Amino acid sequence: MRHTRTSTLEGSELRWRSAVYAVCAVSLALGVTILACAFPDGASRPSTYLWVACALAFATLTASNAAYLARHPGRPTIGMMPVAVASAGAAAAPLAASATGSAAPLRTCAIVALALGVACVAVFGCLFVKMRAAYANAPAPGEKSVLIVLGAAVRSGRPCQTLARRLDVAADLLLGHPHRMAVLTGGASAARPSEPTEAEAMARYLRECGVPEAQLLLEPRAANTRQNVSFSLEVVREAGFAGRQLCVVSNDYHLWRALRCARRQGAELVPVAARTPRVSALQQWCREALTILAGR
Repeated sequence: MRHTRTSTLEGSELRWRSAVYAVCAVSLALGVTILACAFPDGASRPSTYLWVACALAFATLTASNAAYLARHPGRPTIGMMPVAVASAGAAAAPLAASATGSAAPLRTCAIVALALGVACVAVFGCLFVKMRAAYANAPAPGEKSVLIVLGAAVRSGRPCQTLARRLDVAADLLLGHPHRMAVLTGGASAARPSEPTEAEAMARYLRECGVPEAQLLLEPRAANTRQNVSFSLEVVREAGFAGRQLCVVSNDYHLWRALRCARRQGAELVPVAARTPRVSALQQWCREALTILAGR
């Protein structure tokens, strides 16, 4: 029986698409306007060095979101919103710090934007530290360990770049280690029902890497991280591997939530981190932090 994913974070993000574009557009317009008004052309204006530094920060963060959209056309992520808010805050710093009395309403907007930007950086920075600590100094997988490889998007029958990073790490751990096993977990997308399940696409990718079929166990039902862990633990028990060391393979930003899901189900997993593609790293980390803040 074929299972489709009906409760994915990716699916829920579709409802936020308009909000993402709106936040990014407002932040861009506000940032450009504030920087133009704060241009250091008078004694009451901020220093040239401060203006240039903030303009560069604004441009860098804005370019990061633009690069993400260029790499993922038509698929904005909620992780773009904190980046946009932080960019507006960076742009607002010169005007918020200036002593000019002109354009008081705009200066008030700048102060509010700066406060929101600082709060955003502080909250997300603290979360990033916790997320990074989840897999820092983790022990290496044992020779008879079971790797639970968490699924991600499949497009045109192939794993997306984020998922491919996870599978490359899994392949390195499986090749030449015949006693290690891997559980590949992820169902089919309800938005793309003609695609293979994530588990099937993952198995094909690993076979192409040379991993023997005998080392692969498929779990084709999971629709979210909690189900990834829960259903994979069922597969492990049914296969008679419950006594082995259990590891979870996912991208660095995702491991904190995966480990939390496992602990809630009474399982302790060893985290194995795969690097997130650089072009989407900031947005993915922000997206995950928002998911954690939402209690998912």
